[in-house]
Amino acid sequence: MNDSEKPQFFLLGLKPEISSAHLPTEVVSRKCGANTGNLVVSFALCRQLGFPEVLDVSAGPGQLNRSGRVGLVQGANQLGVHFNGGRWFHPIGEIDIALAIVGVGIQGPLIQNRHSAQWTAAPKVDIPAAALDWLARIAERAPTAAPNIGVRGSLTQEALAECGFVEGIEVVGCPSLFINPNPHLGAAIAANAGAPERIAVLAGNTAWSELQPAEARLARLVGKTSGSYIGQHGTGMMEVTRGEAERLAKEDLRRCRDYICPNMGLDRFKAWCNAHGNLFFSVPAWLEHYRRFDLVVGARLHGVMLALQAGVPALCIAHDARVLELCRTMHVPHVLPAQVGRGISLKRLAELATFDADEFDANRRALCGKYVNFLNNNGVTPVQWLKDLAISGPAGTQR
Repeated sequence: MNDSEKPQFFLLGLKPEISSAHLPTEVVSRKCGANTGNLVVSFALCRQLGFPEVLDVSAGPGQLNRSGRVGLVQGANQLGVHFNGGRWFHPIGEIDIALAIVGVGIQGPLIQNRHSAQWTAAPKVDIPAAALDWLARIAERAPTAAPNIGVRGSLTQEALAECGFVEGIEVVGCPSLFINPNPHLGAAIAANAGAPERIAVLAGNTAWSELQPAEARLARLVGKTSGSYIGQHGTGMMEVTRGEAERLAKEDLRRCRDYICPNMGLDRFKAWCNAHGNLFFSVPAWLEHYRRFDLVVGARLHGVMLALQAGVPALCIAHDARVLELCRTMHVPHVLPAQVGRGISLKRLAELATFDADEFDANRRALCGKYVNFLNNNGVTPVQWLKDLAISGPAGTQR
């Protein structure tokens, strides 16, 4: 096949939906990269690009070379010591096509400035050499002279600059900001704000010991409001929110219980999980689920982002540099863990979730403009509604 016969572009990443009903949880977890938030990004990209072909990152060079002139890589938090690469760090040297990546970001701890109350990322995030080499190989295959590495925010941009990536980087946020085509999404979210009666909480991670007190208090609010407790990451959390608490080894079940509902007996905890647990491998179904709730809270950025895309007020608990960067870049309502450590009430959570709707919409338009330009400059054509979102002005106007 010669270049003129190839499609213009394809996605290199995860399929946006998993047919999961007959699959064991550990298998479905692998298919979504161990975090259902990855499906949110994949769905966003597919929706924004007219649902092009999606190839798994484990696809062979021959298949990739035949699939398009440009491969757009689905970025994630691949830049940190936690990430050993695995199948993501593709042998790019064997690929002949042009490449770009969007939504890639750092992951690291937060530190507090000794002279202020401000928290930010650690001054230097260790990025493994394998990740830097992988990114450099993508940079070498830029479709044009324009930047072909779209990062989540300025923290990632600065960390990469420290590693020698001075050019070829563009801050575009995350594609999940642009799932809803409404140019006045912030205003729609604000219109739905009020005294919440039902709450949905995104499950954390039993390894996040500093968040355990907040997690337990949020779980109590789930019980009091007939709410939803939504799994996103970790096989244990996926199992207890998928109706499989009964199948867990007692040690694993106890670990989840101690994190979520520490004052419950195991039998009562299993009943609680069956009553409130939910897990989604379909983004449209997840969006539809959110329509039942007045507020979504949790430390899972993409689960929070999806609530905002559904027009539901939401609050993110920014517990590391990755989450804080995304919240700041995209003006997502957020708090630090200490702000929800004591005395959490529905009223207080609603207050913390308030935000400037006009500022959110203006920032979203600006980021969308950069994102659309990034895509166009890399030979990737977005759908018309994404272009319209980038040029929309305040309510009732066009820029």
